[in-house]
Amino acid sequence: MPERPLSSAARSASRAGTGSRPASAALHPATELVLLVCALVLTYGVPSPLVPVALLVIAAGAAARSPRVRFRRWFATLAVLSVPMLVMVGIIQGLFYPGDDVEVLWSWGAAAVTVEGLSVAAQLWLRVTAMIAVCALFAFGSDSARTFDGMIRLRLPLGIAYVCATALSLIPLLRDQVSRALVARAARGWNTGRLSTRLRLMPGIIAGLLTASLVQLDQRHDTLEQRGFGRSARPAELQDHPDGSAQRLLRWGAPIATVLVVSAALTGVLPVPTASEILGVLRD
Repeated sequence: MPERPLSSAARSASRAGTGSRPASAALHPATELVLLVCALVLTYGVPSPLVPVALLVIAAGAAARSPRVRFRRWFATLAVLSVPMLVMVGIIQGLFYPGDDVEVLWSWGAAAVTVEGLSVAAQLWLRVTAMIAVCALFAFGSDSARTFDGMIRLRLPLGIAYVCATALSLIPLLRDQVSRALVARAARGWNTGRLSTRLRLMPGIIAGLLTASLVQLDQRHDTLEQRGFGRSARPAELQDHPDGSAQRLLRWGAPIATVLVVSAALTGVLPVPTASEILGVLRD
């Protein structure tokens, strides 16, 4: 049977598919999961604000260069979640840090700015902000299929991979359904442009959507079981992801390097400045 010549659009798509990939798209989802866990361990394992600052810079650069992540959306999420945390720890730790043996920088009544309070507030806020940054980068740059494939490649139990992938797929689904529900309420005469009206409508909308989502999950699970889900110890991946010896080496080397760095920092072999030491240098 003679082969049919490809059209110009098909040839362009073929060349685009076989061409060079962006660096962020060249990572296997299993590698992304390993790097995410290593970043979180470094953030909370090394007692220095330099680590979360470095992770924030890396996450910002990756979000700006990633073809799957919109930088404005990533930055807006980071700001919405981290700014209230900054205000809270700034007031609680920065102004009302407990203890008598503290170095007071400024005081007014019961409120006092101390070096110890500022160091604790800075360390806590930077850690939480770095955690939000790397988790938002992974969530916006991945989907349920990529998450499932990554967990399968890491040999995680099939049930855990299914639950995590399904939970990740529910986030955009619920967001779209909430938007549609608000549009439907607006068509019925509700002034959904007002915040007070949205707050009144949200409990009923979310309750109905959660109930429908649970029913859909149960139906999806029954359908997958009928099609043999879980009968294979290592099911095939849903998508074709680039993988090679370099990435396999990275998946092994990154956790080992993370454990070594955290152990060296905690035992004093790797001297890292704490938040109070950095504040002392800045004061001088």
